[in-house]
Amino acid sequence: MGMLDDIKILDFSHVYFGPYTTMVLGDMGADIIKVEPPWGEVVRMYAPLYGGMSPVFLYFNRNKKGMTLNLKEPKALEIALALAEKSDVVVENFKRGTMDKLGLSYEDIKKVKPDIIYASLSGFGLTGPYMPRPSFAPIASAMAGWYWLSGQGIDPEGPPIRPSDWHGDLDPGLWGVISILGAIRYRDRTGEGQLVDVSQLDSMIAQTGVAITRHTMKIDHPQPEADRPVIGLSTFGMFKSADGWVYIASDPHMKPRLLQGMGVESLETTDELKEWVSSRKTMDIVEALAEVSVPVGPIYNLDQMLDDPQVKAREIITSVVHPTAGTVRSPGFPVKLEKSPASIRMPAPTLGQHNEEILCNILGYTKEQVKDLRKGGVIS
Repeated sequence: MGMLDDIKILDFSHVYFGPYTTMVLGDMGADIIKVEPPWGEVVRMYAPLYGGMSPVFLYFNRNKKGMTLNLKEPKALEIALALAEKSDVVVENFKRGTMDKLGLSYEDIKKVKPDIIYASLSGFGLTGPYMPRPSFAPIASAMAGWYWLSGQGIDPEGPPIRPSDWHGDLDPGLWGVISILGAIRYRDRTGEGQLVDVSQLDSMIAQTGVAITRHTMKIDHPQPEADRPVIGLSTFGMFKSADGWVYIASDPHMKPRLLQGMGVESLETTDELKEWVSSRKTMDIVEALAEVSVPVGPIYNLDQMLDDPQVKAREIITSVVHPTAGTVRSPGFPVKLEKSPASIRMPAPTLGQHNEEILCNILGYTKEQVKDLRKGGVIS
């Protein structure tokens, strides 16, 4: 039995933010119908393509049934509302106002499904002066201070730095998952659905919480002595080895263990540590310091990560066969649950792959009616 196999989700989302939210819920067992326009959502064409499929789309849209609807057609709106009536959760991340114009707002869907959980995912949320603005992941990360802080950590006089991957989508996506699960639990207890308003900017500010709290405490409770720079020896950071890079995370109280692992009597400066690291291979350093319980790890490229014995033992990289792209290897659900494990049950859908199945099996259409919808441009 899956964690969410009694939950039906109607997914109008696209690109990264919303599809990541629903992907996680799908891995947890939810039955998801992904709605796209007949020409497909834009991410399908993000290069490079394999069997006509983008790796981005293949990853974010596994465990979903694919449905195409031209939502500007009245018949498509009728179908969308009929599917919403049979759903527990609706997820959308269109530009603000789009769902209202389509007749698929929270208020519209509540009329056919009063206890619906409606997750509205956006750059700035449903209130505030920036509400109407379009946004993408880097906008939220930039405005939350994340890029500035990343640059400060490398060079206080240098430019902001964008870390790898679009965490301004991925992190808010996880907040979307958490909030939807909370809303489901609330409905279990009260019978009431609700609107879930997830803002990328709010979420990225929350993810920057330690730095923000440290900063506001400094403003509200000035203590100049707390700002004194650390000088001399730093044993926490990235170090260049003879054949790569290693991250050593040795707090000051771990210094005796660090000395033992290094096989030295004393360590006074960071340069001494750098010299010791630079003369040794990465895995020799890792083994020596891990042996004495100093937190340490190699800084991998992706090939090295995939080949790591711990990664293989945990089976975090999973495989699924797609009808046009072939075998797709990607990260699976990262948490192991004893009683109700997550699973990848199907690959991302081809465009409109499940149109007939959804219309006939869920809404009771005949095959002839489906053909008529296709001819009329309502579906692909």
